[in-house]
Amino acid sequence: MSVAVLFIALFVLIMIGVPVGFAIGGATMVSMLLCTDLNMVINAQYCYSGIFSFTVMAIPFFMLAGLIMSTGGIAKRIVNFASAIISFVNGAIGCVSIIACMFFGALSGSGMATTSAIGGMMIPEMKEKGYDPAYAATIVCFGGIVGPIIPPSLSFVLYGATTGVSISQLFLAGIIPGILIGVIFVICNIIMCTMSGTDLRIKPSSHREVVQVPVKEAMCRRFLEIGRAVKEGFWALLSPVIILGGIYSGIFTPTEAACVSVVYSIIVSLFVYRDMNLKDLFNVFLDTAVLNGITSFLLGYSTVFSTFMTFEKVPQMITQFLTGVSDNPYFILMLINVILLLVGCFLDTVPAIIVMAPMLMPTIKAVGIDPFHFGVVMAVNLALGLCSPPYGCNLFVGAAVAKIKMESMFRYIVPYFIVGLLALAIITYIPWLSLVFIK
Repeated sequence: MSVAVLFIALFVLIMIGVPVGFAIGGATMVSMLLCTDLNMVINAQYCYSGIFSFTVMAIPFFMLAGLIMSTGGIAKRIVNFASAIISFVNGAIGCVSIIACMFFGALSGSGMATTSAIGGMMIPEMKEKGYDPAYAATIVCFGGIVGPIIPPSLSFVLYGATTGVSISQLFLAGIIPGILIGVIFVICNIIMCTMSGTDLRIKPSSHREVVQVPVKEAMCRRFLEIGRAVKEGFWALLSPVIILGGIYSGIFTPTEAACVSVVYSIIVSLFVYRDMNLKDLFNVFLDTAVLNGITSFLLGYSTVFSTFMTFEKVPQMITQFLTGVSDNPYFILMLINVILLLVGCFLDTVPAIIVMAPMLMPTIKAVGIDPFHFGVVMAVNLALGLCSPPYGCNLFVGAAVAKIKMESMFRYIVPYFIVGLLALAIITYIPWLSLVFIK
């Protein structure tokens, strides 16, 4: 009875427009008050314990690092490097946007931060190249979902904190799947731009003759261009080497790596590139404080929600139901993918992981699915949720940056979402992609 009241109250509150954090907390308290004799004081206790964690401290620091990078010139130099790599294909500016999102995601770990930072620079550029503003925004939104998968990833930090799985190992597991998704989106963009005639490498013209450049000369020019981009963006490109190298070598933990990332970004932005001043830094701190307040509130009440479901033995009920349907791990993964895709349509990544990971972990262990592999599958599912109406956070950010209505993006969202589902299927059913570096 208490579980039914919990989920009905949660669904009703979300449907009438109550903010997700308040909906989760309100549904939990209503269910506890009406259906159990639990002391309501535990709401405050578990809210506090949910955010009072050394591991969870990595989240605000990675958020802060991402905002500093987007303000202090680091993101701009990453875009220049991406442009040097792939500016020779059809839809080049769109491809640059996606690759820049991949690099920036490896620094910030946040999908929304990546969409905002890269979108602010690349959407105006794409408009000038003749891209439909709605398509330009869609490219950046889907490029941004790679951020929660390529390490360091806030999704993996949350998953590790709630399930006890090694976060460093999860980072390793996300490398190939994150790159795979980015490459698939690049290919999709090339195909769509070629079909629509947008940003073609060589546009046919009757008034000028196309000059053929020898392959050797073209390769030399390309390497020189890449070399200049590497030289200019050396300090920006060194950031992921320091962060990930420090984690994998055991020099510091993921949380300490987040702090190192903040300090490094401040030094580079203020004293090396000098694209940020002290006033800009103050505004970045202020924006991060507001963003972290929202995230911490969600995290605290999501912890209460998941703890209450543990008291009511919901994870065991889910395990019994799913294993009763089938004991085939591939079929179970398909069912869980469907569930997570639906959850991602209505919940942000933070509460979704806090709520769903502890609920599904007993089932995962019961059918013999590797928890590292499942962590990647969950991250990809919920990352796709960032671009799924009605709660697609990336879509709101992309539409705001492009200054368009979100509805205008829907016809472009469909093909990219289908391609994302293809990538999810590959990652789900080829565990080697996630486990190759940790087995």
